[in-house]
Amino acid sequence: MAEFPNHLYQASLERVMSKNNKFRNLKKMLFLACGLLFLPQQSLAQAPDEGTAKDSLELTTMTVTAQKREQNVQSVPASMDVFSGMELEEAGIVDLKELSFFSPNLYVKQQTNQNMLIIRGISSHNVVLNTPAGLFVDDINYPMTFMQNPDLLDVERVEILRGPQGTLYGRNTESGAVKIITRQPGNELYAKVFGEIGIYDTPDDEPLFYRTGASLSGPLVKDRLFLGLAAQTEDSEGYTINDLDGDDEAGKIQHRTAQGKLRWTPGENWDIQLLANIFENDDGYGYLRYIDGPDKSERYHLRWDGNNSWKDENNGQALKVQYRGASFDVIAITTRNDFETNFVNDAEFGSYPFGDQVFMFGNDGVSQEIRFSSPEKSSSPWQWLIGGYAFTDENEALAEFYGQSRTTEFDSDGIAVFGQITRSFFERLRLTGGLRLDHQSSEGTQYNNQVADPYSNDLEHTEWLPKVSVDYDLTETIMTYASISKGILAGGYNYAFASDSDSLVFDPEKTWNYEIGLKSRWLDNRMICNMALYYIDISDKQVEEYISGPAVRSITNAAQAYSRGAELDIRFRLAPGFTLFGATGYNEARIEEWLSYESDGTRFDYHNKRLPFAPSFTYNVGLNYMHDSGFFLRADLVGVGDFYSDSKNKEKIHGYKTVNARIGYQWESVEAVLYAKNLLDEEYYTNRSVYMAGASIAEEGAPRTIGMRLTWRY
Repeated sequence: MAEFPNHLYQASLERVMSKNNKFRNLKKMLFLACGLLFLPQQSLAQAPDEGTAKDSLELTTMTVTAQKREQNVQSVPASMDVFSGMELEEAGIVDLKELSFFSPNLYVKQQTNQNMLIIRGISSHNVVLNTPAGLFVDDINYPMTFMQNPDLLDVERVEILRGPQGTLYGRNTESGAVKIITRQPGNELYAKVFGEIGIYDTPDDEPLFYRTGASLSGPLVKDRLFLGLAAQTEDSEGYTINDLDGDDEAGKIQHRTAQGKLRWTPGENWDIQLLANIFENDDGYGYLRYIDGPDKSERYHLRWDGNNSWKDENNGQALKVQYRGASFDVIAITTRNDFETNFVNDAEFGSYPFGDQVFMFGNDGVSQEIRFSSPEKSSSPWQWLIGGYAFTDENEALAEFYGQSRTTEFDSDGIAVFGQITRSFFERLRLTGGLRLDHQSSEGTQYNNQVADPYSNDLEHTEWLPKVSVDYDLTETIMTYASISKGILAGGYNYAFASDSDSLVFDPEKTWNYEIGLKSRWLDNRMICNMALYYIDISDKQVEEYISGPAVRSITNAAQAYSRGAELDIRFRLAPGFTLFGATGYNEARIEEWLSYESDGTRFDYHNKRLPFAPSFTYNVGLNYMHDSGFFLRADLVGVGDFYSDSKNKEKIHGYKTVNARIGYQWESVEAVLYAKNLLDEEYYTNRSVYMAGASIAEEGAPRTIGMRLTWRY
C-alpha cells in the first residue's frame, strides 16, 4: 500500500490547525488516524497458512474458578460469562460499568456515588450499603455499593456468575457475583505501556481525556520468585458545565490505580502470592440536571449553587498460600481492605438555597478463608471441597442534608463453614450438592443531631445456604443442567433516615433460584451457544417506606417479589479472522406483596410493580475482524430495555442503545487503535426522579467519545 501523499498530509494539517473550526479536536484525531492507517504495511490480501486454517476456525474456551476449583467454563453447570484481559482490551472496556453491557441481565446502577451491580433484576433501596451482588478482586471482597465500579487494571480475566452464590461465597451474593482476576507473574517476561487520548463530542465543546498505564512482570529468580507491577491514570475535565459559576470541570475525572504482586514457589507443589493494590479517585459528580421546571438546563449543562466533590481512597492486601498434594489440595487466603469515600454536592441539584449534602463512608475489613479440596487432576468420580471463612470489619457512615446530621458506627463479625461435593456417573451424569452455615452479628450506634441521646441496636442472623444441581452430557459438546440455590443479602443499618433504635436496623433479604440451562459447541467448535431459564423467589425484600416526606424514611422487610427470565449467549467463528458474537437477556422482576402507609396516612399497594433499575431487556451484538497482516476492526451494538427508577413505577427510563467501533493495526510489538463510543451520539437518561418543587432531575449518558490508543507490548 502506498505511503500517505505528502501534499495531502500538509493540506490536512492546515485544516486541522484552523482555530475557527468548532470540531478542530475531532478532525485532528481523525487525521492522525488516517496517517496511522496509511503507513507502509503488509498487503491485506495475505492468505492464512493452510495447515492452520482449521485451527483458526475453532473457538477456544477458558479455564475459570467460579466454583472455587479450576474448570472449563463450558463445564460449569451455571449461567456465567468470562472475559479475558485481551477481550476487554479489544472491546475498549475500561471499567465494570462498561463491561456490564456485554453480559446479559447485568446492569450497573449509578446514583449519586453508588455503583450497584444488578443481576437478574435484583436491585435494592437507595440507602443500602451492601449490594445483592458480590464483587471480588483477587479474592478481596468489595462489599459496599460505592466500591463496585473499579477501573480494570492488568486483568487476566473477569468471571460473571448469575444466580445466588451463597453456598461458596456467602452473604451479599444473593443475585450473583463478579470476580476480577489480575495477571499472575511467571517465568515469562511481560511488559506493556499504553497511552490514550480522546475527546467528548458535546454540543458546545470537545473536552479532552487522557489515560495512560504500564505493567511489568517476570522472574526475579527463575522458577522460584516472581514480581508483577502495574499502574494507570485517567484525567479529564469531564463533559458537563455548571452554568451558575462557569465551572467546566463539574464532571471531572482524576483516577490513580496501582498494584503489585510477589509470587513465590518454594517447591513443585507450593504457590504463595502476596498482593497489594491501591486506588485514589478525585472526581466531580456534576451529572444531574433539571429537565423541566425553573432550573431547567440544556444537555450536559447544570445549575448547581453548591459544592461538588467526590473522592475515593482504597488500599487492599491479600496473601494466598496454595498447596497441591497427591490426596488433596489446600488453599488459605487472608485479605485486608480499607476503603473511604467522601461525597459533597448541592443538596437540591439546583439554585435553591438549601446548602449541600455530605456523605462519608468508611469500611475496614479483614477476612480469612481456608479450603481443602480433591486434587485437580484426580480421576476419581468424586470431587469435593470443604472450607471455613471468617471476617471482621469496622464501618462508619455520615449523612448530612437539610439540617439533619447522622453518624452511624457499626462493627460486624461473621463466620461460616461450607462444603460442596460432586459425584459423576457413567462419565456423563453429575450430581452436586452444597451447603453453607453462615453466621453474622453486628453492633451499631447512631448519633443524630435531632435526638438528644445516641441510640443503638444489634443485628444477628444464622442462615443455611444450600445448593443442588444436576448436569448431563447429551453429547461430547452439549451439556444440560438444572439447579436450585439459595442466597442472602445481609441486614443493615438505616444510616440516613433513622430516628430511634427500632428504625435503625433491618433484617436480611433472601432468594431461592430455580434454573435450567444448556451449554453447547457446534460446527467443529466454530460456534458456542449457551442459554438459561430461571425463576427467583425473593422474600423479606428490603424496601424504603416514607414516614414523613422524603427526608424521613424507614427501611423494612415488607415485600415479597420475584424475578424470572432467560439468557442467550452465542459466539460464532464465521471465517478465518471473523468472529460474530451476541447475547441477550430477558428479565421480569416484580413485587408480589407490599402494602405501605404513605406520609399522608394513605396506603399504597405495590402489587405487580417492577423492581427499580431492572431493565426488561439487555442485549449486545458485535463483529470482530483480525487479518494476518495486523489490521483489525470491530463494531458493537449494546443496549438495554425500559426500566423504572422508583418502586411506584412513576419514573420510567426509556431503553437506549449505543454503537461502538474500533479500527487499528498491530505490528510485532506495537498496536495503534482509533475508536468511537456511542458513535451515533444517542441521547438517553440513566436515571431520573421528581425532586424539588415537583420538577424532574435526570442523569444523562455519556456523549459520543472519540479516542486514540497506542500500546507497546513485550
